[in-house]
Amino acid sequence: MSVYVVLFLWLARAGSLTLAVDPPDFRSAFAAALQRGESKIVIPPGTYRLAPLPGQKVVWCLNGLHDKEIVADGVTLVATKLTRAVAIDHCERVSIRGLTVDYDPLPFTQGRVVAVAEDLGWIDVKLHAGFPRHPFARIDVVDPETRYRKKGMPFLWGTKATLQSPDIVRVTLKDIGQTAKPGDLASLSTGCEPDGIPHAVSIEHCTSVTLRNVTVHSAPGMGILEADGDGRSAFLGCRVVPGPRPSGAGEDRLLSTSWDAMQTKTVRIGPRVEGCEIRDAGDDSWSVQSADFMVLKQNGSTLVLASRDEYTVGVEVGDRLQAYVGGVEATVRMRRSLARAEAGLDAAVMAKLTNAPPWSEWNVSPRCLVVTLDRELPVKAGGSLFSPDRMGNGFAFLHNHIHSAGRVLIKAGGRIEGNLLDTPHALTVCPELPANAAAGIDGLVIRRNKIRRAGWFCPAPWSASAGTLSITAASDPPNLRPAGVFAHLVIEDNVFEECAGANIVLTSTRGAVVSGNRFVRPFHDSPPSTGASFHIPNTAAIWIAESTDLEVRNNFITEPGPFAGEPVQVGHGVEKLRRP
Repeated sequence: MSVYVVLFLWLARAGSLTLAVDPPDFRSAFAAALQRGESKIVIPPGTYRLAPLPGQKVVWCLNGLHDKEIVADGVTLVATKLTRAVAIDHCERVSIRGLTVDYDPLPFTQGRVVAVAEDLGWIDVKLHAGFPRHPFARIDVVDPETRYRKKGMPFLWGTKATLQSPDIVRVTLKDIGQTAKPGDLASLSTGCEPDGIPHAVSIEHCTSVTLRNVTVHSAPGMGILEADGDGRSAFLGCRVVPGPRPSGAGEDRLLSTSWDAMQTKTVRIGPRVEGCEIRDAGDDSWSVQSADFMVLKQNGSTLVLASRDEYTVGVEVGDRLQAYVGGVEATVRMRRSLARAEAGLDAAVMAKLTNAPPWSEWNVSPRCLVVTLDRELPVKAGGSLFSPDRMGNGFAFLHNHIHSAGRVLIKAGGRIEGNLLDTPHALTVCPELPANAAAGIDGLVIRRNKIRRAGWFCPAPWSASAGTLSITAASDPPNLRPAGVFAHLVIEDNVFEECAGANIVLTSTRGAVVSGNRFVRPFHDSPPSTGASFHIPNTAAIWIAESTDLEVRNNFITEPGPFAGEPVQVGHGVEKLRRP
């Protein structure tokens, strides 16, 4: 007999099944229920400490399911290996309710700063009891009073960490001691194990997956990642928040996920994210991501493309490609994937690809796509295209609560309404692409949100994302892209409360309404230097540049502080600005 003893208990409603399992591993019973064709499967409440089965890298795999309802109320899945906990792949119309995901061992540790080098080049962190004794190097310095990212903390990239004793981690980085002082708290996180894969919950190549009341307490990477496929997912009442204290710990957790809390990328239709809570993630809070496609070769309507995102499948048959919003579109009729060496590329193109520095125009995926379009596009090798069908357009981000240091990052059109963003790096709309890469975001609505205490995220003079609400597309500093990257924007009836620096920064836009926004007690804190390389003033409630056909009306400032300048400031390249 199998080590899994399965007892099937029929529910009163036909077509559903409750599983009883002994020992506590529901996976075998779940697989048997699928084999029987059950449409609703109830996993008994309890805590299940599980690792991947032999030969696998994911703890629980849901592959190729259709029309399934999985009820996991009161179920906690504790992954005992730092790898993916739940993988939902090639599924359609599948829902999961009530599941909680956590890890033991945790993918992070934490402690208190107890020493700073005289030359400020290292700090020592004494680890809290009950947390892993590992020198993870991804550090965040936390104010002990607020238990939140410390104000004024710079980007701490490139740190190195070593164990000095069983409970002391030394973190080394030039000038780190200017930020971290004895008594500060610190979290130190990591990704997956060397033989694992990151992220707690993944949804890939799927259509209409619903997560309802699903909670992620920690993750070796992102909490919930959605990528590729038709999309149309829903995340309803989900939470990415720190979990309970580990055994033997006297301190609450400082961190939930090591990286982003939730991310959607390169899906056809973006998700509905409603009534969710995100706290204390290690990077971005929520994002909708996309990438451009560099043209490496052109022969009539047949193109060889490479995506800037090497981890996704790229465009599919039926997807559209274009160079800019409102430009000529062509639809993919055939596609195939191949290695760069098999694509028959010109020697000059190969040289540019081979020698491209990181984050540069020619730094793209080593995999190529050969696509045949329904019409020829006016583009040659070295040009760039984007797909409005691989951006997550049509998303809805509604009535969510974020208290996390990282931003909401948007690269698509959709609705952001009724949210509370209590975060130092609130809302960024930006393609984040090199200057000549194709980008276009059309039809974004940002309405009736409350944004609190933003503007003190890590200063970034080199970045154009300078506002509490930042809608920008940068070229080489100090230049910004001309109007047309963004189109048909609505920014109305939002409340910006006690924010430092510029509150709304708007560039590269053709057609926008900025109306009914209220700025409450702004400019009381010293403004950050973010945006300085682009000459973006940090004293404006609203700053506009390189844009046309805009209406700015009925925006109000209450109790401005000593760092306030003119409420509405206009930079270079603004045309057809109406201010009734």
